[in-house]
Amino acid sequence: MDNNNFYNWEEPGKDENTQPDNVPVETGKPIYTERVKKKGHALKYISFALVGAVLGSLLSTGILLGFGKTHPGGQPQVSYYSNEAADENNASTISNKGRTKLADEDVAEKVGPAVVGIINSANFFQQDVEQGSGSGIIINADGYIVTNNHVIENASSLKVILNNSEEYAAKVIGTDPQTDLAVLKIEAGKELPYATFGDSADLKAGETAIAIGNPLGTEFAGTVTKGVISALNRSVTVEGKQLTLIQTDAAINPGNSGGALVNSYGEVIGINTVKISSGDVEGLGFAIPINEAKPIIQDLMEDGYVKGRPVIGLSGREMTQEMARTYGYVTGVYVVEVTPFSGAERAGIKSGDVITKVEDQEVKTVEDINNIRDSHQVGDKLKFEIDRRGQKLTVEVELGEDKPTTSQ
Repeated sequence: MDNNNFYNWEEPGKDENTQPDNVPVETGKPIYTERVKKKGHALKYISFALVGAVLGSLLSTGILLGFGKTHPGGQPQVSYYSNEAADENNASTISNKGRTKLADEDVAEKVGPAVVGIINSANFFQQDVEQGSGSGIIINADGYIVTNNHVIENASSLKVILNNSEEYAAKVIGTDPQTDLAVLKIEAGKELPYATFGDSADLKAGETAIAIGNPLGTEFAGTVTKGVISALNRSVTVEGKQLTLIQTDAAINPGNSGGALVNSYGEVIGINTVKISSGDVEGLGFAIPINEAKPIIQDLMEDGYVKGRPVIGLSGREMTQEMARTYGYVTGVYVVEVTPFSGAERAGIKSGDVITKVEDQEVKTVEDINNIRDSHQVGDKLKFEIDRRGQKLTVEVELGEDKPTTSQ
């Protein structure tokens, strides 16, 4: 799946034969939301993931999952800590029952051995060259590891470095660029220490938060920093993706992507993912809540991709009023390319069309269309209203299932 394939809007190679001559070359790019600005200073969201000379910063949205066994069918079984019996008004009391808060050093001792370094290497001129490094978390004794997709993407080989400095080659089990998650596996020939995780729904602002990872690469492996849960349910848009994250002031730096955000019980409650970088801003780091990760990781472990995610089958970009006036189009979402054999192609949508409405809702951006699509399921049919150089058309697009184009 393409690195820029946000929410299943595929970004295939540009076909110059289907691009109208009077549309700018950059129409093949996805739409990115502007960086946050405040008082004239740009606040940039920076991923923590790869520390390296070749890859630039990429979006870091990681998640940690629990731990598990291999069930008779051969698939890894993931177990979750949960508080299903907890009353919402008394969740903290019930969820803490039977557990004991640990000293900070005990939290580090408990979780630290399950946090690993990941080295991403790419093949250049028949040689593997290190692109960068990130963090990951062992989630069961059999060697399954959760990390961020951007930590491992474009790799020709992956190496995992354990807490005790042992090194192993890693195999990719499944990836999901949309949530920036990936599951790896190493064959250590022995049972490995693994992390447990808590319930991010029980978190409250002001609680202790401890970050464990490899800032600035393996030289500082196993770094532990402490802060608090600063806020919950923060809506952050990074490189076109809108994420709902945990905010923390625990120090997080490049190389921490895929590392653990842990509570006082030694349970992982999030994955350190992104920070705001500015000369006058400190302590604004973010992590993806663990509860949002559970179904994604389970699908990756079992199937190598996220099941049941709908896809339309085209790439597009915003056609602003200024562009529309300049190039003689209407405002909406300009179709850059249509994926062969997709629902969009079967419906007759073509490159150069401008989508103006979906399900009778006006659309101006790719995100508008994605939001409508994500409220439906595979097999649903959506009404698209398009403008084809002045000709108004209405077509029906059946949503397909987004699957990897190649096997893992």
